[in-house]
Amino acid sequence: MTMLTTPRLTLRPPQDADAAALVRHLGNLNVSRWTGRIPHPYGPEDAAAFFAHHRNRPDDALILFIERAGELIGGIGIEKGELGYWLAEHHWGKGYGSEAARAVTDHAFEALGRDMMAASYLSGNAASRRILIGLGFVETGPGTSFSRARQQDVATMKLTLTRAAWQDAKERRR
Repeated sequence: MTMLTTPRLTLRPPQDADAAALVRHLGNLNVSRWTGRIPHPYGPEDAAAFFAHHRNRPDDALILFIERAGELIGGIGIEKGELGYWLAEHHWGKGYGSEAARAVTDHAFEALGRDMMAASYLSGNAASRRILIGLGFVETGPGTSFSRARQQDVATMKLTLTRAAWQDAKERRR
């Protein structure tokens, strides 16, 4: 069971007791609209489906919740080689997304032995773009994705992070 810590955050596996906080945070359209997989509205049945998915996830998937001072503030993970994350709106702009994404990408390359990762962000999501570019991800081209929250196809930008680019970015952080 993977648990990661950073100076301000604990990244830990989801627990059924997190359901109410999950519904509260992901029920906010300002959060779910920037994701592809999270529906809006987000209710208890969606949280139950998430926990069922978590229990049956593939062995190579990593799903963690972001906790700050005992409070669930977001989620982050890698599934099918792609990094994804969300953060509760009242925690935006404080560097938590970058801190959590850095910890997970470092873990993916150091402990899991990944050679490459993918990610994408929805057009207009400048904060997510900054996080990914700061980690060393490189934009590889536009795409589209169905947004469950918006109930329509939306423009995205696809990115990749190679082991060499991750090492370069990590050296710049020192």
